[in-house]
Amino acid sequence: MTLEPTVWDNSKIYSSINDPKIPQDIAQITTISNSQSSNCSKLANALNEWDSVTLDEQKSLITIAQEVMRTSRKVSVLTRTLSTYVNSILSVDTNNSVASTLNSKISKASADVSKLFSPLEVFLIRLDDSLVENIFEGELSAKRFQVELLRDFKKYTLDVKRESLISGLSTDGLHAWGQLYNDISGKLMCDVDGEKINYASAASLTRGSDGAKRESAWRAIQKAWTEQEVSAAAILNAINGWRLEENTVRSQESQLHYLDVSCQQSRITRETLDSLINSTFEKREVGQRAIACMAKVFGKDKLGPWDLLAPAPKKESKSIPFNEAIDIIEKAFSSLSVEMGDFARMMYEKNWIDAKPSEFRRPGAYCTGFANVREPRVFMTYNGSMGDLITLAHELGHAYHNWVLRDLPIEASYYSMTLAETASIFAETLVRDYLFETLESKEDKMEIAWQNGESAAGMLCNIPARFEFEKNMVEKRKDQTLSANELKELMNGAWSKWYDNSLTEYDEMFWASKLHFSISGLGFYNYPYLFGYLFSLGIMAQRETLGDKFNEAYINLLRDTGTMKVEDLVQKHLGKDVTKSEFWLDSLKVVEKQVEIFEGLV
Repeated sequence: MTLEPTVWDNSKIYSSINDPKIPQDIAQITTISNSQSSNCSKLANALNEWDSVTLDEQKSLITIAQEVMRTSRKVSVLTRTLSTYVNSILSVDTNNSVASTLNSKISKASADVSKLFSPLEVFLIRLDDSLVENIFEGELSAKRFQVELLRDFKKYTLDVKRESLISGLSTDGLHAWGQLYNDISGKLMCDVDGEKINYASAASLTRGSDGAKRESAWRAIQKAWTEQEVSAAAILNAINGWRLEENTVRSQESQLHYLDVSCQQSRITRETLDSLINSTFEKREVGQRAIACMAKVFGKDKLGPWDLLAPAPKKESKSIPFNEAIDIIEKAFSSLSVEMGDFARMMYEKNWIDAKPSEFRRPGAYCTGFANVREPRVFMTYNGSMGDLITLAHELGHAYHNWVLRDLPIEASYYSMTLAETASIFAETLVRDYLFETLESKEDKMEIAWQNGESAAGMLCNIPARFEFEKNMVEKRKDQTLSANELKELMNGAWSKWYDNSLTEYDEMFWASKLHFSISGLGFYNYPYLFGYLFSLGIMAQRETLGDKFNEAYINLLRDTGTMKVEDLVQKHLGKDVTKSEFWLDSLKVVEKQVEIFEGLV
């Protein structure tokens, strides 16, 4: 059994990046989708004269729409499979020119498909209420929830020509900026104490046990991104300028707010979001107390921002071999169910995890999957720290979520960001609880309590500061483009509000170094982590009450995540109202109790 992290084995999907089947499948995207050109034109022509189209004529178009929907499903699976494979290569090696070229071709083909099929989406939105149910025959019944979500956004839907235009322009407009960020971050080099290392490796050092090295790595990252600040600022300005302009165009019947877009993507209401953020602000001092506790352990008055992800100090710094991390996660998952533990072991044995450091590796960690075979994959950079172990558990939680949905129609696996983070943070909690219960020495228990404290600090201070920054940045972007210095000021202001004076300094370049701000397809990829954190603690609190029935209840909740809005899901499975502060404050009490344990050990 190897001590080193595993690398992906995706040979079941394609033999290599040079597999001749890849360009053939890219061509298939166009061929299959073009088979519906005539039908899409019929839908487009009807939509152009929609005010005069009778109910009988609308009904006659349903059969055409159903045929396009079936084809769209095939194309979607093929496109997602290709995209996942090519991006798996680029994640490990951003310099792979073959993969870069193929990725560009897939993006272009995907944009063409989106443009061609845009009449279908508009038709499904504008179809008379009395006829909608006629669509869902046979396998298309799985589309019901997605269509309902589309129709919720009915008043912001444009005519076919403009929807098609937006879709077509986004590839070389909006999404090109997100790709530029990936290219820059993947090739960014940082000078850490005279040694040139890539950004992913430098970021990993900020999780290490050597305090001096953490600070050196953090300052190297600051310097590297400062040298790229003009490009990083241009990316944020372009992405958010695009979104704001699109929202303006869509605001024909009523004003479309940028947070309405985010909430629709997250499948929550603004009331729920406001309740989440306001409740957390009320308890932000719990996160600040955790930071003060960490500083005390380090013998400092305050933490530096480079210490926020540091492991607990130990007499002997021990690296956790990768196979040992898998053993720990397997046992922790098995404490809930044997099947979940077996799943973690399977991911390892099948080489569905790529965690071995490589030269031109993308930073960060994520879970993805192959749509054609319904298999999950995990990517991260593993260097043996406790933080790395927890990150691995986090991503395996995502993967397990996908795994328990694999027998459902693929549409049922399209869950929202808020619910995506629930399963991952639940998995983290399982691992921390297992370690705290099984480790015997006070020093070892301190390491786990430290992890809980670190999570409290991250979730109650860092995540809301990200939300604060992005909200303020978007507001300011309405009137002007923002310079790098202005972005630094906004980031400092956000950190000041949520961290107060708990740190020696703020991370003013966080707007550039944090990938999430530059994801072109999603805005406000921050509060879903806070939602998932507190929601998962709320779920975990039911474990003792439900006893042997808890695992079944948890699986049933996960299996509903792709077909229910968040408020309805929580009401069904927990009987709680997430629009009210009481729900969040109850979970925040659990966080405070964890911090109190941490303070007691210190």
